Amino acid sequence: MKNNYLHTGNTTKKSSARARRLFSAFCFVAAIILAGIALADGPKHPSGASSKSQIADASNNHGTTASVHSQASSDQDSIAEKYGTLVMRVYFRDRAERDQLAQELHPEEVPTTGGYLTVIRDRNLYYELIARGLRVEIDEKNSSKLSNPQIMADTFYGGYKSVEEIYAFLDEKVAEAPSLVEKVDIGDSWCKSHPGACVLPSPWNGYDLYVLHITNRNIPGPKPVFWADGGIHAREIATPEVVMRMIDYLLNNYDTNADAHWLVDYHDIWLLPEVNPDGHHIVEAGGAGNSPYYYRKNGDNVGGSGCSWPPTVDDQFGVDNNRNFPFKWGCCDGSSGFVCDQTYRGTAAGSEPEETAIVNKLRTLVPDQRGPNDTDPAPITATGVYQNIHSDAAVNLFSWGWTTTPMPNFAETNNIGAHMAAANAEGNNYPYGSIDEELYPVDGGSADWAYGELGIAAFSTELGGDDFLPPYSCIDSPGCGSSQGLWPENQGMLLYLAKIARTPYLTSHGPDANTVVTNPESVPQGGTSQLTASINFGWSHNAFKQNVGAAEYYIDTPPWAGGTAIPMNGTFTSPTVAVNATINTASLSVGRHSIFVRGRGVSNFQSFQTWGPVSAAFLDVTGTTGTLLSAASRLTHAGAGIFDIAMPLTGTSGVENRASGTYNAVFTFDSAVTSGEVLAVGGTATVGPISFSGSTMTAQLTGVTSAEVVTLRVQNINGDGQQHGDVPFGFLTADVDGNRTVDRRDKQKISAAKNQGVTSANFRDDINLSGVVDKPDSQSVETNRGHSIP
Repeated sequence: MKNNYLHTGNTTKKSSARARRLFSAFCFVAAIILAGIALADGPKHPSGASSKSQIADASNNHGTTASVHSQASSDQDSIAEKYGTLVMRVYFRDRAERDQLAQELHPEEVPTTGGYLTVIRDRNLYYELIARGLRVEIDEKNSSKLSNPQIMADTFYGGYKSVEEIYAFLDEKVAEAPSLVEKVDIGDSWCKSHPGACVLPSPWNGYDLYVLHITNRNIPGPKPVFWADGGIHAREIATPEVVMRMIDYLLNNYDTNADAHWLVDYHDIWLLPEVNPDGHHIVEAGGAGNSPYYYRKNGDNVGGSGCSWPPTVDDQFGVDNNRNFPFKWGCCDGSSGFVCDQTYRGTAAGSEPEETAIVNKLRTLVPDQRGPNDTDPAPITATGVYQNIHSDAAVNLFSWGWTTTPMPNFAETNNIGAHMAAANAEGNNYPYGSIDEELYPVDGGSADWAYGELGIAAFSTELGGDDFLPPYSCIDSPGCGSSQGLWPENQGMLLYLAKIARTPYLTSHGPDANTVVTNPESVPQGGTSQLTASINFGWSHNAFKQNVGAAEYYIDTPPWAGGTAIPMNGTFTSPTVAVNATINTASLSVGRHSIFVRGRGVSNFQSFQTWGPVSAAFLDVTGTTGTLLSAASRLTHAGAGIFDIAMPLTGTSGVENRASGTYNAVFTFDSAVTSGEVLAVGGTATVGPISFSGSTMTAQLTGVTSAEVVTLRVQNINGDGQQHGDVPFGFLTADVDGNRTVDRRDKQKISAAKNQGVTSANFRDDINLSGVVDKPDSQSVETNRGHSIP
C-alpha cells in the first residue's frame, strides 16, 4: 500500500507542477550510480554528517565527480528548499532494511552496493525520511539538473529514433539482406490491443511488436538461440539504439568478418529493439521530442486515471513490463501493487500483451530445460542465451531477483557475468552479480522468467551513460561516462553471449580463442597459409581458469556440424597459449573458406571436455591468374548476328555508338576464366550479371547515358585478389564514324548505306540494332546531333 505522505493532495499538485519542468531534463542517474559504488569501499553508515562531500566516480576510468549534500540538523534544509525535485541517497543498515525501503520507496534501478537506495522525489519525502531517523543525502548537482530543464537542453532528441523510424530501420535491413533477415510480428502492444483506449499525449492506436530474426536460412538447423531486447523501460532510450547497432554489426560485417559470418550462418539470432513501443511513443512526445518524458511503463491506462499527467518520476499510469512476467510474479516485495508507482506489476502475471508476446515466442524457440523446483538446475548442456538490456546503472545482472538464495546454475552464470565484465576479454568493465545482490528484490522480472521457466542463460545488462536520456552522440562516441561510447563498450560483451549460445553453461568452462589470423589471407591454390591464434583462460576473475590442454581448427565445417578437427601446435603448460598450424590449400577449392579455431582446458567437467567458444578467420584460395588481353562492347543486331566494338585497355576509349538498354562488356584473357569481378568506378553504369565462357568474361551494363565514358575495373580473376586494369568504355549514341562527336558526317554515312543489311563492314550504321540500316537510324543522328565525349 502506498504511504500517505506520498499522495497527499498538496503534494500531488506540487509534484504535477514540478513535473512540467522535470521532463525537459535529462535523466542523470548513472552519474549517481557509478559515484555511489565508490562508497562501498568506505564506511557505509558514518555517524554524523558533513556539510558537503565530493564522491568520486567508481568506474575507475571515468573520473567524474558528484556534489552530494548530507543530511542537515535544521528543520529547513537550504538545499532541499532550493530545488523542486531532489535526487536522494537513502542509506540502509542491512539487507532487510534495504528490501523494506525498496518496497516502500520504489527507488531507481541503481546498484545498492554503496549502501544506499537512489530515490527521486520532492522535499516532502526528504523531510519525512529525516524525521524517521534515516540518513539521507541530496545530490545537489543532479537535483539542479532535474529542477532546471534549461541546463539539460542537449539532445528526440539529437538523433534518437521514434518507433516509426525504428520499424523503418528494420524494413531497410530486410530489404538489404532478404536471405539473412526477416521481420517477425510476435504480437501487439497494449494500445493496439485496446483500440481507442490510448489518448495521451494524443490519440493513437498502438503498434505491432516486431523482432528481427537473423540467420542464413540456406543453412539448415536446428540452431542455438540468442535473444536480446531493449526498450522494456521506455525512458531508457539508449537501449533500442544499442540493439540496432548489433543488427547493423552482424549484417554489415557478414561478408568481411569471419565471426559475424559464422554467427549469422549457424545461430538463430533474435533482436527486438523495442519491447515497449507505446511507452517509447509517450517518451518521445515530451516537449515535441525536445524534452522527452521521464516515462517508464507501458501504455496500459486501466485504473490509472488518478495518476499524474504529464507523468512524473514516481507518478504515472501503466504497468512495469519488467515486473509482469509469469514467474514469481508479485511474490517477494519486488514490485508494487499501486497503479501509479514505477514498479506497478499489473493485475495478474503476464497480464500485458508485451510480456505475452515475448513469453509465447521464446517458448517456441527454446525448450523447457529446468525442473519445477526452485533448486532444480538446468543441465550443463542447456542451450540458449537471453539478454534484456536496460540503462543506465552500468552493471551486468543475472538471476535471482526474487530471492537472496543463489540460483542453481550460479557458478556458470556468474562466470559468464565475469566474462561480460572483463575488459581484457572485450567486456564492458561493469560490475556483475545477481539482481538482488546488486540492486534489490525484483519479482516478475524478465531474466528470472527466462531462466526460471526455460533454464536459459539469462542476463540483464544495464548500460552506462550517466543518464536515461544521454546525448545521442554517446551511443557511438566517448562521453557520458564512457571512454568508448555505449555501443563500442558493449559490443564485445554481446558478441560473446551470441558465441556461447549453443551451450552457454558448458562453454563458460572453456578458454577464448583470440586473434585468429591466416597469413597470408589470400594464397594461390596449392600454397600454404600460416594459422595463428591465442587460446586464453587468463581473463579477469575467471573462476574456471586452468592450463590450456589443446587447440584445433576446422575448415569450412565447424565442430557442431560434423567438421573434421585438425590439431594445432603449442606449448600447453599455461592458461594462455599461442598456437599455430600450417594450412595446405592443395585440396581446397578456389574461393573463400572459413577457418574455425577453438581451445580446451587440460581438465574435463562432468565428463565433458572444456572446449571454449569458436573464433574464425577467412582464407581466400585463388586459382591460376590470367592476363587481360582485350575488351569490347558486344551487341546483337537482330538476325544479322553479333558484332563487337573494340575498347582499348588504356588511353582514349573506343566509342560504342549503338543504342541499347543493356550493353555487354566482354573481357578476353590469355587463359580460362571461371570467376572474376567487374566494378563501375567511373560513369553512371550499373554492373549486372557476369558470365564466363572459356577465356572470356562478360558483364552486363545498364543505366548508361547516351554520351559518357564509363570506367570498368576488372579484378579478382580466378580469385587471385588482384586488379587487372581500369578499362574506359566510351558511349556516344549515333556517333557512327567514331570521331567522338555526333555531326552531319554521321548522317551522310547512314544515308549512303540506307536499306542495306547489316554486315561486319557497316554494323555501326545500324544504331537501333534492327539488322537493317534504316530511317530510325537517321532519326537517331538528328536526336543526338551535337553530343560528344572527351
